[in-house]
Amino acid sequence: MNRYCFLILITLGVFACDTQLTPYMEQLTQWDKALENNPETIGDSLATLNVAKLNKAEKAYYYLLEAAVADKNLKQLKNDSTLLISERYYNSKKDYYALARTQYYLSKYQEDPQKIYELLKTAEINFEKSPKDDYHILGLIYYWLGQIQYKQINLSEAELYYKKSSELYSQLKDSLYMAYSLRQLSRIYIRQKREKLAKEKLAEVLEILNHIDNEQDEQLSQLYASILNNQSLLFQKIGDLDSAFLISKKCISIIEKRNITIKSSFYMVFVKILRMKGEIDSCKIYGLKTKEAAEKENNLFNLVSCYKILSQIEEEQGNYKNACNFHLKYNELKDKLNSNHEKEILKELEQKYVLAEKEKEHLRDRNRSLWYFTISLTIALTASIVALYFSWIHRKLKVKNAHLSEEIAKTQWGFALSKELIADNSSAYEKLELLLTKNIKLIPDKVYYEFENSLKAQKEEYSQRLFSALTNIDNNFIEKLQHKFPDLNIDEVMLAYMLRHEWDINDIAQVFRITFEAFKKRKYRLKIKILGVDNNKINLEDYLSKM
Repeated sequence: MNRYCFLILITLGVFACDTQLTPYMEQLTQWDKALENNPETIGDSLATLNVAKLNKAEKAYYYLLEAAVADKNLKQLKNDSTLLISERYYNSKKDYYALARTQYYLSKYQEDPQKIYELLKTAEINFEKSPKDDYHILGLIYYWLGQIQYKQINLSEAELYYKKSSELYSQLKDSLYMAYSLRQLSRIYIRQKREKLAKEKLAEVLEILNHIDNEQDEQLSQLYASILNNQSLLFQKIGDLDSAFLISKKCISIIEKRNITIKSSFYMVFVKILRMKGEIDSCKIYGLKTKEAAEKENNLFNLVSCYKILSQIEEEQGNYKNACNFHLKYNELKDKLNSNHEKEILKELEQKYVLAEKEKEHLRDRNRSLWYFTISLTIALTASIVALYFSWIHRKLKVKNAHLSEEIAKTQWGFALSKELIADNSSAYEKLELLLTKNIKLIPDKVYYEFENSLKAQKEEYSQRLFSALTNIDNNFIEKLQHKFPDLNIDEVMLAYMLRHEWDINDIAQVFRITFEAFKKRKYRLKIKILGVDNNKINLEDYLSKM
């Protein structure tokens, strides 16, 4: 009997040691509280501990803080093995707050967007189960969920997550993290051509940074420069080259004066502005700076664009040997990128579709939970209160479902158009598929000109095949347009379709194999046919989108 009592006491003692606030646990807790403002110091303190002397609870907390310190210092641990130990421990103890934190940091070690998404969504769910009121980590979860959706061009869904993140950080009065979320919102609005909203968000971020900017902090300087870069791109899009030039010049001044290591993207924007303004000499100087920076960063996309511009400049200046060398490098690198890109494009489309479906699945699960919750509420509340609550939930879910349906439709559009265009399995149309599916991302410069030889025999068939593909995708709009305006030819109907769906101007010009000036004339003729000569108050794109 005494032996059994002794064993019980030992067991209880071990359990107590694992759960009580030990001196080590107290120390780790204090470091955790100071982590946000002093990550380097806390990192040095953690390094003084002998991990072998820690119990399971202490080790789990230690590994979690170790990952948090690395993340705060913009570094990464060698692998995620220690974090997996923390995850198993917190999962067994049902410590949902610590589990949510651990899963957030675990997501940083994944490359597959689907795995990152699943970890972040699980972290979000676990946070909601926890009694903690530290919403800083939830803001980070929302932000990176937004990043995943943004990279997959699920812009509506990304916007929802960035808004959640910025609202949280606004409540927490965390200006820096709020600035990051607002910057991403501005990028979405620029891509969606919502210029007014983009201007507002960029101005808001700059106002924040003017109060917290520290010239010695590379992270802050990088953020400040990226905001100016976005501003410059916005002014380019609306045709204000002078403003774009002044802002980009200020951006270049910042990256050259401050300790910023990633420079090529900032230089590239400035080079393109100088090119458009016809300032050849300056364009060449900064083109060479772009080349040097892109080579150091191994940024092949900026490098290929740089080679192209430098080749054109050298040719205009009569330096034909240099022009030829740059052109050869441009072609070589472009072929390499296109080859790699062709392998990735369908994978990206599939990931985009899968993520949209997973988001909808999570929404259905939450909707189901809310339904059960509503049933429970009816027992305790009056019918009128329940009705009002359910109506609010339903409207919220309906809006979110609408956003998701829109993103899924875009993905299905890409697949449908690709299928139509490569029905004959010809290699020419396989490349054409790549171009058109990339319309929702980035289409390579002058890619259609590479298909001239292979498509000459099918030149007459080309417009008809593209028209048929577009008809299959959005037949209602095309039928309505042809019925209302029977004088429109096939090319004019296709142009109207592309304007309705906000295709990029350069993309449209490439599809029709025309110059930018020719596109403007063609668009003007279409506007006259549809809106009339004197109707200058109505925007053609707005009119088509409302049909």
